[in-house]
Amino acid sequence: MGTWGTGIFSNDISRDVRDHYRELLEDGVDDAEATRRTLDKFRSYFDDPEEGVNCIVALAITQSKIGRLDANLCARALTAIDSGSDLKMWEQENPKLLPKRCEALNKARAQLTGPQPARKRLRPPPRPTCGLVAGDVLALTTPTGMALLRVVRVKSHRRGETPYIEQLKFDGFELPSAEALEKLEAADKFMLGLIHASSGDCRFTAFTSYDKIDWQAAGFTKAAILACRSGDEQAAYPGYGIAWSALAERLRRRGAV
Repeated sequence: MGTWGTGIFSNDISRDVRDHYRELLEDGVDDAEATRRTLDKFRSYFDDPEEGVNCIVALAITQSKIGRLDANLCARALTAIDSGSDLKMWEQENPKLLPKRCEALNKARAQLTGPQPARKRLRPPPRPTCGLVAGDVLALTTPTGMALLRVVRVKSHRRGETPYIEQLKFDGFELPSAEALEKLEAADKFMLGLIHASSGDCRFTAFTSYDKIDWQAAGFTKAAILACRSGDEQAAYPGYGIAWSALAERLRRRGAV
């Protein structure tokens, strides 16, 4: 688990607890069920002597800030704070930060025991579509030829869609025939230095970044659609990703493989 500060949410697990609980509420799960599911999912952490205090306090604070503080959970969190076990651990492992951790717990206690805010409705996040389907072939003209990318799979998730992409082996300026396209193999190495040569993974994800430039705005066009290939539906999530705008820029600058 990563910890980078003394705050209640200054570690990975407490943020995961918070985010999981909020996502359940955003998806329409009722308060009690969202609490139950969160406790079940992270039970090993809630029961852990070292992590348990921070986890239970994190969930209680999350509930409090959106006007949903459960009385039983609040009591558990206050008992955990008042037990002093968390401060003992900090005293042993990082005594210099003990005063700041004590301050964080006192602030949490005040949040839980003070006047509670009104209940807030949580709406699900926008879920934009990427406008692509498995088998789509995207083309981009570069100074050294046409780069062709195949959409292997489109993964749907609560925040939208993520396309898995691979480059096709192709050298030319004109789009090949449909028959020739079907025979093009995936590049056995990835261009542009995005994926380390030792990886063995030639696929990547492409996404619309903060600049709001999607594949169309970046200059890609749908050139064709191919039949799905064996293994596409089970394709593992690629370990590398790049914004469409950055991908187009690199392709234009260096050309296709």
